[in-house]
Amino acid sequence: MKAANKQLAEWDKELNQLHERNGDLDLEVQNLKEELAVVTRDREANKNPAPAVADFPEPADLLNQLKARRKKSRADLADMEAVLEILDSES
Repeated sequence: MKAANKQLAEWDKELNQLHERNGDLDLEVQNLKEELAVVTRDREANKNPAPAVADFPEPADLLNQLKARRKKSRADLADMEAVLEILDSES
């Protein structure tokens, strides 16, 4: 009878340890779920499309602005078109 009681006490102790461990694991699972929700929300926010491409002025307007600022500029309309194409391809 003593041996059976001793065995039951050991099993009871092991069961309590397993319940404690299970509680710790439940808490860890809950924390990981919350972290996953935050990461998923951040990832979705990063997936949103980039803002619309900048609207550049017409080449002739850009050339006029350049000539107004730099009177002796040798740039012409073709140069302005090339610059706008470069800017557009990098966006």
